[in-house]
Amino acid sequence: MILINRLCVNISHARFIVLEAKEWVLIASLPTSQDHIPGYIEKTHGCIDLPEANFNCYFFKSNYPITDEGWSFPRDTYVYGPQINEFNKDSFNDIYAISGVDYEIIGKLTNDEFNSLINCIKNSKSVKRKIRRHLGANI
Repeated sequence: MILINRLCVNISHARFIVLEAKEWVLIASLPTSQDHIPGYIEKTHGCIDLPEANFNCYFFKSNYPITDEGWSFPRDTYVYGPQINEFNKDSFNDIYAISGVDYEIIGKLTNDEFNSLINCIKNSKSVKRKIRRHLGANI
């Protein structure tokens, strides 16, 4: 599997977004349709960062095109900063080796969408420091 930044990928009916793919490490998010945004916050597509509540989320509005190919999530979808993980790239490639069987590439996030997502995560103090560093934060 060739993993590069910006890919939105389907694995066994779950999706993940590659945020950073380096020589040995993969930084990826597993988006969810579970809404944990505080009720007093108005949801608009994009970054929701509440430092006073130690809360960080990137909100993808349903049916809002996010890839170069025009693909969108069918439901409101969320990437929670504290849930972004680091994976060993070799192990990941071993598990998901066959395109079209083990995984399906949905598309590449648009540059604007990808940059907004990265900036949202790397600038939030509620995200793990090592994740923020991998994404280019100066900390």
